[in-house]
Order: sequence, then structure tokens, then C-alpha cells
Amino acid sequence: MKYLVIKAMVKYYTKKSLLSPSQHGFSHDQSCLTNLLETFAAWIRILDDGYGLDVIFLDHRKAFDTVPHRQLPENYD
Repeated sequence: MKYLVIKAMVKYYTKKSLLSPSQHGFSHDQSCLTNLLETFAAWIRILDDGYGLDVIFLDHRKAFDTVPHRQLPENYD
């Protein structure tokens, strides 16, 4: 059921051009890999133009482990 809802929403947002070109999640022919490749290409352009670049990496692997599950609503999916 969730898949059908997501599919309908993506179709609607795509038809109405409501998704940003930089949107990679839930987009046709877009993925984590295409996001990473576009990011690296932008970084290379910035460095080739002679500008400096600072990058901050965040690790969210354990972020959801710290959610107080007892405080979430019963029907939370």
C-alpha cells in the first residue's frame, strides 16, 4: 500500500514539476550514486575555478537508535 501511495505522489510531483532537479530520493533514474557523482562534479568545478572548499561529513548511522520509542504514538510507521 505504501509503495502505491509513494508512486502516485512521485508521479504527481513530477507531472507538476514540483521536485527540485537536485532531488535524488524517490526520483526516476536518480539514486545515491547519482547524487554522489553530482556532488563530486560540483566540488571539482569549484576547485578547478581556484576556490577553496570545506566539506563537513556527518555520520547518522546511530541517529535512529537514540529515538525514545516508548514516546512515539502507537500507530507510528
